[in-house]
Amino acid sequence: MNKLRVLITGASGFIGAPLSENLANLGFDVMAISRTLPDNHLARSVNWIGADLSSPATYRETISAFCPEVVIHLAWQDIPDFSIEKSIMNQNQAIEFLSFVTGIESCKKILVSGSCWEYDRVQGECLANDIGAPKDHFTWAKHSIYSWLEMTCKQKVISFGWLRIFYVYGPKQRPASLIPSILMHLKNKELPQIKTPKNASDYVFIDDVVDAFALATENQFSSGIYNLGAGISTSVLEMCRYAEQIVYNSSDLTQQLEKETQSSVSSVDFWADIEKTKEHFGWEPKTSLLNGITKTWDYINTL
Repeated sequence: MNKLRVLITGASGFIGAPLSENLANLGFDVMAISRTLPDNHLARSVNWIGADLSSPATYRETISAFCPEVVIHLAWQDIPDFSIEKSIMNQNQAIEFLSFVTGIESCKKILVSGSCWEYDRVQGECLANDIGAPKDHFTWAKHSIYSWLEMTCKQKVISFGWLRIFYVYGPKQRPASLIPSILMHLKNKELPQIKTPKNASDYVFIDDVVDAFALATENQFSSGIYNLGAGISTSVLEMCRYAEQIVYNSSDLTQQLEKETQSSVSSVDFWADIEKTKEHFGWEPKTSLLNGITKTWDYINTL
């Protein structure tokens, strides 16, 4: 049997790098697109293209020759800059790229990384069948890409999965992100200044997100939106408590933070409805928050 040919954009990123390696290890024929090529073991198992989505001439010929059967679009340039200029740039790049690959006869499935920010709510359960609405330039761009791609895939009979990722974390995440920031401050025997410690969100470990994309790559499912989250919310304060327990086997700093912010209120508390993802992909998160933060801490200590 021929290997399934999978094309991945944003392949050197936080999600893209482990996903590229995972799919290659599973036996897929992986072609990975990135503006910068990795100088590590990934280069031995994955077919890398140094290309820029802003310049179609850098990828069209090579991708056409590859004849991808599954396309996974993860690329979003210049995160965390979500300005109108960057949002429009990424929207245009995505639609131009996806218009190209949906025109390749071999392409039968497209998976795109969506975002929990696309839900126009910050309280309660985010239902997978709720499309949501734009609330800023970034989510407007995401919704625009989703609407265009849903229409195009229906017209061309291409399977389509829009995987809305909640707060993914883990080793190699940007240091300024919440969990790495808490751990780095703890390493310096302090906690970061947190104004809203009672706010709660849904945190999902990177390995579980990668597993979901792998299952969606190899299995058949109904086209639509699928949530990737833990299915529960956790407050920033509890996150600090977990992290301090891991680093120092203590909760003294967290107790101090809790006392100093007693008057603060929670304005955010939302989580993913993952029942549809469980049913269609046979997926559910396996990594507890305690284990995920421990793995992130272990990685930080290797730097």
